[in-house]
Amino acid sequence: MKFKHTFFLILSSLLLRLPAFAQVFPNLGGQRIGISALTFLKNDLSPRSVAMGGASISLAGDPYAMHVNPAGGVDNLQPLAAAATRTLPAGIFQTFAGALIPAENKTTWMVSMNYMGSGSQKRRTEFQPFGDGTFFVSDAFKVGVGYSKALSKMFSFGLNIHYIREQLAQYSANAAAVDLGFLYKTDWKHLNFAVGLHHFGANSTLSGSDLPVMYNRAAGVNRESYGAPTLFSMGASMVPWTAGKHEILVSAQLNHPNDNAENIRLGVEYTLDSMFFVRMGLRVNVPGEHISGGVGVKRILGRVPLSVEYAVLPNDYLGWMHTIGLSIGLKNKQL
Repeated sequence: MKFKHTFFLILSSLLLRLPAFAQVFPNLGGQRIGISALTFLKNDLSPRSVAMGGASISLAGDPYAMHVNPAGGVDNLQPLAAAATRTLPAGIFQTFAGALIPAENKTTWMVSMNYMGSGSQKRRTEFQPFGDGTFFVSDAFKVGVGYSKALSKMFSFGLNIHYIREQLAQYSANAAAVDLGFLYKTDWKHLNFAVGLHHFGANSTLSGSDLPVMYNRAAGVNRESYGAPTLFSMGASMVPWTAGKHEILVSAQLNHPNDNAENIRLGVEYTLDSMFFVRMGLRVNVPGEHISGGVGVKRILGRVPLSVEYAVLPNDYLGWMHTIGLSIGLKNKQL
């Protein structure tokens, strides 16, 4: 009981001192803001990860492992399917769907899809600001396959290969990228360590017919190539306190993006009877985003395990963003 009071006292102190942390933390890499393309890949679509501040790379057995860290996919001993959606301003939505399929020799295959769209939009010109009667589409998606394998009882690795496409009217960009993750688990208080590399690949360039020469526009459009938002991260998690049906998990993660400053993510998760979850997260040196939270419920309906999760992330510029996820599994007696 004494530990629990101390833990919440420390967490409250961190939250109160957030502005000081933001000023002291160096802005290393902040000069690189805006140098990458395909930025929809930066959005976190795991409700558990969003609620815990993004400190999720070291969490084993997550149904969103193919999105967070492919090395964790091998911890799921039965086929799992997961889907989540995130609300964004201006009628934009982003959806994730994936499945983990365990195989022999402690391996797991994964498939996933990440789609962001805004529906049809009016085509506007200088002299027709309310639309010229035609419409265009702006969307982006990523599809991938992954592989996860346990090399030992404690160590596993995973690999995702993605095809990425982004389209704006008659323009489109295509790219390929890979994710690579490693996860090391210990026997002491479920202490885990992990490192990962996300969206490492070649640069992409817009292709398609040029805009016509109209009004004061220049002839043609110059197109340059840009890389994907590559992210290197490392993190750790552990369960420092358990008491009967109660459990507290804490996690921390350091992110090094190729197009922004380094940042720290901190998360905490309270579990009751392995069925009800309350989560909170803190983002340090992430402009506009600080505290997040969420809840989750896990039940067994017949032979089918079902999880429903929700997360909310207030943003100073985009308002309150909500993420809702559902994961379902089918028991396999052979696994």
